[in-house]
Amino acid sequence: MSPKVSEAYKAEKKAAILEAALHCFTEKGFQATTVDDIVRHLGMSKGVIYSYFSSKEEMYIQMADDRMNAMVSSLSEQFKSIPNASDQIHHMFERFRRQSLKDLRKWLAFHLEFMLYAARQPELIERWKQYADKALVFIQEIIEAGIRSGEFRSDLDKETVACLFWSVRDGLALQYMLTGEETDYERTIQDMEQMVFRFIKA
Repeated sequence: MSPKVSEAYKAEKKAAILEAALHCFTEKGFQATTVDDIVRHLGMSKGVIYSYFSSKEEMYIQMADDRMNAMVSSLSEQFKSIPNASDQIHHMFERFRRQSLKDLRKWLAFHLEFMLYAARQPELIERWKQYADKALVFIQEIIEAGIRSGEFRSDLDKETVACLFWSVRDGLALQYMLTGEETDYERTIQDMEQMVFRFIKA
């Protein structure tokens, strides 16, 4: 009879596999990476990896979801001391400014390659939508609170504003994907922040 494996042990193994997968994805690219690459990097048998994840696609989805959940959890905790919706949106823009272009480019390349790959596979599109919806809902809740408090226009559509918010973020990231300087990037974020607030403020 094999020994019982604790939940903590399983969580540790999964985290180790995802860390190895992330390393390979960012080094070689999502499509070029194979499960064998992850096996070699981790020094773990392929059978063990498949006992936790059925494919590299599942690894990516889990990784992206964990990152999104961590962001939402961290911001929700910080927002306990930032009660105003306007200040919460300002805080989000400040987070964008603090992220270096080097880090932004690494993560954007990682996500973009998967999105192009997933675009031809309906089952992955649905999984991606579940992940992306969390980001939209998070901003929608801030906008809704700002409308209730009178900080934001009463006629705003929260879904539209959430899409606008992330489109500004993602669009800027694409604009600076290959070239551009940190100072220009930070100044453009600041200008975009002012534009967004001119649209949403009561």
